[in-house]
Amino acid sequence: MPTRREKRPRRKRLRWAIWIMGIVVIVVGVGYGLKSYYSNLANVFPTNALNSQTVAFNFQHRITILLMGSSLETSASNKIQKSRHVRDRSDTLILVSINPQTRRVGVISIPRDTRVDVPHIGMTKIAESTFFGGAKETVQVVENTFHVPIDYYAYISMFQFAKVINDMGGLTVNVPQNEVYQPSGGKLGINLHKGLQHLSGWQVLQYARFRNTAEGDIGRIQQQQQILKDIAKQMLQPKYIPKIPQLANDLLGALSSTNLNTSQLVALALFARHVSLSTVRFGTIPGSSATYVDPYLKVPLSYWIYDPHLSNILIQDVLLSEPLTMTQKNSLKIEINSGTTSLSPAQTLAKQLTAQGYDVTAVGWANRHNHRRSVLVNSTGDKWLGQRLSHLLGPTVNQFAPYHTTPWDIKITLGSDYTNK
Repeated sequence: MPTRREKRPRRKRLRWAIWIMGIVVIVVGVGYGLKSYYSNLANVFPTNALNSQTVAFNFQHRITILLMGSSLETSASNKIQKSRHVRDRSDTLILVSINPQTRRVGVISIPRDTRVDVPHIGMTKIAESTFFGGAKETVQVVENTFHVPIDYYAYISMFQFAKVINDMGGLTVNVPQNEVYQPSGGKLGINLHKGLQHLSGWQVLQYARFRNTAEGDIGRIQQQQQILKDIAKQMLQPKYIPKIPQLANDLLGALSSTNLNTSQLVALALFARHVSLSTVRFGTIPGSSATYVDPYLKVPLSYWIYDPHLSNILIQDVLLSEPLTMTQKNSLKIEINSGTTSLSPAQTLAKQLTAQGYDVTAVGWANRHNHRRSVLVNSTGDKWLGQRLSHLLGPTVNQFAPYHTTPWDIKITLGSDYTNK
């Protein structure tokens, strides 16, 4: 029979165990509560910031953010300029629209050479708006040009972007080709090898900057969109979740100009956990190249002349995630060619698309009759639209480029692998 002295230590240990269990329960409960609180964007994004005053679109109950990245010419000092009027050019302009209710996200890139009206300067490149008026003026220019309300903005130096990637532990990226530019060294040098690899922040910056491809700046935009996907994919891994508050704080410290706070950055990161990356819609403002005399430099420069009609469709489909109207569908010109020995499949597809409301302007023969793969060439700037249409064709080579210099918006060449759906 145990004595009273033998029982007391057991009771003391039991009390300590109860205390420890209680503390664990409290910590877990508080952590879960904070996670639940920040996962609801309505708790940290004031409702009065949700701008619904637009001319062409209804962005009510959405959060729209303009991401801006500086050029390297004036940020080579590697210093963060904390000012509302950062005198630098925006090489990167990305619109992100988030619907907290449906958990849909849309991403549209704006080419830096897009010709727009900059106050007190005239028709010049949109990248110049930050140089002349700071991040806030760029926000206003984007709103006035595309009629998209912007609730929040973030402007980051490209060199500080590299630091943020390093804080994440680097980033795994699939580099599509060997990318070399001034490989001898220096801050502007780029030297990347093709293939899937884990890159440092500096190497990711090189990847984001590289544009010596056939598509030029548009090719660089595609790589920047890929970086966004890779960052989201990496940050959604369980081991990175505890690092989110610190990374949000580091990002806030690296931003030159923003109206976001740390709580809001944490909320966005936690919200992203509930978004399937396969449902994120991507697009690029479509247009064509032309040369004009710059009103400030007084020299001829190459500009991106955006297509207002296709841009409006892009905003409706990608940013708002709303179905295209019959009028919008009918305004899209689709050409269908048969790459086999029979014209019948092309005619069947034409009837199918016409029944859905699209305007099929021509049905004819391709350049040869031995195409094995069907090919969809999409010049609307709307990747999401191209993906939806390609699902009608079966296995398809989906070629995307926002260059719009053809009488058609989408051209489909049917191969022998075409299966009518």
